[in-house]
Amino acid sequence: MKKIDIHSHILPGFDDGSSSEAESLRMLKMAAKQGVEAVIATPHYSAEYCHNSPETIRRACAELEARVREKINPAFRIYPGQEIMYTLDILEKLERGEILTLAGTSYVLVEFMPWVPYSDLYRCVRTLMTQHYRPVIAHIERYGALREKGRVEELTEIGALMQMNYRRIGGKWYEETTRWCRKMLKDEKIHFLATDMHNTKARKPSTQGAEVWMAKHLDSIYMKKLCYKNALKLIKQNTQRRENDKYGKYA
Repeated sequence: MKKIDIHSHILPGFDDGSSSEAESLRMLKMAAKQGVEAVIATPHYSAEYCHNSPETIRRACAELEARVREKINPAFRIYPGQEIMYTLDILEKLERGEILTLAGTSYVLVEFMPWVPYSDLYRCVRTLMTQHYRPVIAHIERYGALREKGRVEELTEIGALMQMNYRRIGGKWYEETTRWCRKMLKDEKIHFLATDMHNTKARKPSTQGAEVWMAKHLDSIYMKKLCYKNALKLIKQNTQRRENDKYGKYA
């Protein structure tokens, strides 16, 4: 199945992801073999990783894309973005152009500490939506606050989109997180799947286990949206940034 990966740490030396261009190319070769045709590079933005300017990220994406097209696939695309740790001044930083949205759109990949209270998740979504940014909550399986009934649905209703990592879907059936992830997918509560790849070992791009389970349990149309079509819609909207209510429904 074709895939677009909206969450990846492939830029060498930018964060705790790839350590070298060689490792980046190995990761992307692994991803391409699993059907990935494009990625959004999303280096962390946090107190620890706050020194990479948007222009530096854009330039690194262009340089790595050129190498991937030469070595792996001449049609492969790499788009710039960031995975932004939520803080109260996130909106101001976006408005000043200090941090990046996903692929130049109004979509913002936001992460939180695993122990984040639900009130912070809710506040983030409402804050970003006031200026017509569309929050994409990164790896939602990490947040205990979202395990309570109705909370994913409430955030979706006020504008959030949900991203889940492939890796947790393909886990063991008796693992609580895997069971929760699969239920969310069966109920069609998720909008994007991503690898969140960091390296070629412990956090490599791996989609096969998830795909095996999804092929047996999910509607094929929904599966294509999760892996490819919703991300393609996102990328195509980079000329419509900041136009309210023109983003469509994803579920």
